[in-house]
Amino acid sequence: MNTPVKHILFVDADREAQSRFNSYFDTGSFLVYNFNSAMGAIQHIKESKPADVLIINENAKPMGAAQTLNYLSDELQFKAKTFVTSESKGSFETDSAVYEVLKKPFDETEFQKVESALGYTKKISDELYSLDYLKELSDGDTVFINQSIQMFIETVGPRIEELKALSAAKAYQKIAEVAHNIKPSFEMILNKRGAELCNFLAHHAAPGDFKSYVEDLNEEFLLVEKHLREDFLSKENSL
Repeated sequence: MNTPVKHILFVDADREAQSRFNSYFDTGSFLVYNFNSAMGAIQHIKESKPADVLIINENAKPMGAAQTLNYLSDELQFKAKTFVTSESKGSFETDSAVYEVLKKPFDETEFQKVESALGYTKKISDELYSLDYLKELSDGDTVFINQSIQMFIETVGPRIEELKALSAAKAYQKIAEVAHNIKPSFEMILNKRGAELCNFLAHHAAPGDFKSYVEDLNEEFLLVEKHLREDFLSKENSL
């Protein structure tokens, strides 16, 4: 079952803050709406468009966070979780409420406050792979990304089987060559453990290491493959 996308309204004219925030929340679990002033967010809310959390800079134009939040609460009965961004304050008070602050410049601790407010828990697959490199390489071309995922599964799987056979035959030099060959495939999806296992097999393993490390690499591949198939290849709208 797919987790519903969470909608975040981000009101801050600071381009660096926008970039840092958007980069962290650039996943299929969130959709960020960026506004340089509060008027865009107010219009979004007036039109009853989705908004699960509001993040607004304390000095947001045209009337600042305090007046904006009072207006949203009093006139539009806006009840979604709200944060105020600030470089110095620990909390932010208006006439009717006290709001939690996200300290700038943002770090992961601040982002996790937003995730917690949205009830978001990272999936295992978030730790197994990332599409960031493929998105950057292809300019977000979903066809290219899907083809790359398919290629990873179809090409790495047989090489893992080959490694298992080579391990049984104690063909250590061949194992090193195959591991070196498939390491970029794990790097492509930013799977650090797979890449590190390949690197160890290719350059550092002693004869007594190969069997267990090939088994570890096989387990890692099967786990990655399982989640890639569940997250992408089992549905038509892969991304």
